[in-house]
Amino acid sequence: MSKKSGKTKSYRQKRLRMFWKKRFYPVWQEIKWPLVGVIWICALVLGYIGFYEYSVAVGEHRTGRDLLYRAFQLILLASGDMEGAVPWKLEVARFLMPAMAAYAAIQALIAIFSKQWKLLRIRFLRKHVVICGLGERGLRLVREFSDHGYQVVVIEENRDNPLIDQCQKYGAIILSGDATSRSHLRKSRVHRAKYLVSVCSDDGTNAEIALKARDIVRFRKGQDLTAFVHIEDLELCNLLKGWELAAEAGSFRLELFNVLERGARLMLRMYSPFKKEAETGKREPRMLIIGLGKMGRSLIVQAAGDWWMKQVKNKRRLRITVIDKAAESKVELLRLQYPKLDNACELDILQMEMNAPEFERGDFLYDPKGECNVDVIYICFDDDVHVLVSALTLFRKTKNYKVPIITRMSQEGGLATLIKEERHAPDFEHIHTFGLLDKTCNLEALFGGTHEVIARAIHEEYLRHQQEAGETTETNHSMVHWDELPEVLKESNRHQADHIEEKLKAIGCGIEPLTDWEAASLEFLPEEIELMAELEHERWLEERRQKGWSRAPGVKDIKKKVSPHLVLWKELSGEIKEYDRNLVRNLPSFLAQAGFQIYRRTN
Repeated sequence: MSKKSGKTKSYRQKRLRMFWKKRFYPVWQEIKWPLVGVIWICALVLGYIGFYEYSVAVGEHRTGRDLLYRAFQLILLASGDMEGAVPWKLEVARFLMPAMAAYAAIQALIAIFSKQWKLLRIRFLRKHVVICGLGERGLRLVREFSDHGYQVVVIEENRDNPLIDQCQKYGAIILSGDATSRSHLRKSRVHRAKYLVSVCSDDGTNAEIALKARDIVRFRKGQDLTAFVHIEDLELCNLLKGWELAAEAGSFRLELFNVLERGARLMLRMYSPFKKEAETGKREPRMLIIGLGKMGRSLIVQAAGDWWMKQVKNKRRLRITVIDKAAESKVELLRLQYPKLDNACELDILQMEMNAPEFERGDFLYDPKGECNVDVIYICFDDDVHVLVSALTLFRKTKNYKVPIITRMSQEGGLATLIKEERHAPDFEHIHTFGLLDKTCNLEALFGGTHEVIARAIHEEYLRHQQEAGETTETNHSMVHWDELPEVLKESNRHQADHIEEKLKAIGCGIEPLTDWEAASLEFLPEEIELMAELEHERWLEERRQKGWSRAPGVKDIKKKVSPHLVLWKELSGEIKEYDRNLVRNLPSFLAQAGFQIYRRTN
């Protein structure tokens, strides 16, 4: 079988599983037993009529009770052996009744031995997903993975969790027990899984699950296990960020995520405050952030960092107006955490209540000439009611200026539907809802973590370098955008991201969360560049050999797994050496894009 036909077959099987889980299975669960009951009644009636017609045909007289009794005996195959012509009604009944009895018996056995049946099913799973914790986030991720054709195993400690039934409708297998237990993780076949997602309510529990899973898969061969671990506390998540790139062990890859931090990043990507006229230098953009909870503070940091990367050479600052009842203390905390914050942005701090007269007047929206000079408004309260009230209050004052108002809602349903339904009217078209759970608890957001950001940045730098060298997609099939890149090459870039910590350790450096955007411009010494470039080539060489690649003259061929560069560092051409040197020179920039910076260790 060719690779193309194999992929087509795999795609069809995946689509078939998706149809079963998403379309057929939920409907079948609803109608299964009513349908079985109807079939039972129909079979019984057909049996009764069939026996009656048969008795008339052979000249026998049977009472109604006798006919009904013989119809019931069909269940045990005790009365269906007839001589001569058998009426079609009886013919159908004497096969249908035992079949229904067998189906009911099998379902009863499955119910009785459900635990053993689950373990049997799990034993044959490969490249599946293990989700620990079944709250709202867990349920959404079960649905997302199931919709994309993945087999899902859920470990949930609370046997009475009302969300279990919904998970089962998506085709997930439920294991009851403590996810921090090695035995339960092994029962879920985590050592054969592709992804582990830990979204329990306690941060310590999530971290412990990740550590236990890392120990289990430490010596696993083949595909890596990627563990997505949710950390509820945003400050703790930021402090632990440096652990992501240092926690790899064997075939284990760690991704920490926080829905508020990731939500802020996605919100800025979807509704950017950086208008073209602002970026061209006519004026600095001005964004208004209302509500300095954890997501509001994340917006400030993300926006300031993004603007710094764009405008560091021009030394222009982003204008941010913040409004909160405790704005001064919250901004002061941010300044302590990010000492260069004021170098990147000009903060206008307004401490006021949302129901205060000064908020109702909205003087902060206008410049001295009375013109609205706000590019975009972000409303980030934790309470959906406060978000909606503030949005409508500000909308009345900005609708003539068509200022986008971005509202952070808990989800797309609920109060968010009030805005969404009215957006089709001209008056409300500039109010946009951002459903936090809907936007962050999906595969696109989940997979957009640290390793993926760095891997994308590495590939973009590779494209730039190859274009400067005159390469095209015809001469180099790897010169395509990330989304079009074969999975094997994506994984290779992820392995490069995994190895950054090792290269930096060799020159006495480490990784920590980004607090100083100037760290993106860090320069290494020539000897440091040479050492790290050689280590990167050795890593690449070992990776290719493990995957069955071999050396061959000519050009690289992905399908045949041959490359002319599978040689020692000293035997490489100067051009290829320079590619590895260029890669390590850009490590500070790659890491900064993912929220990290490099520091030099002191002995």
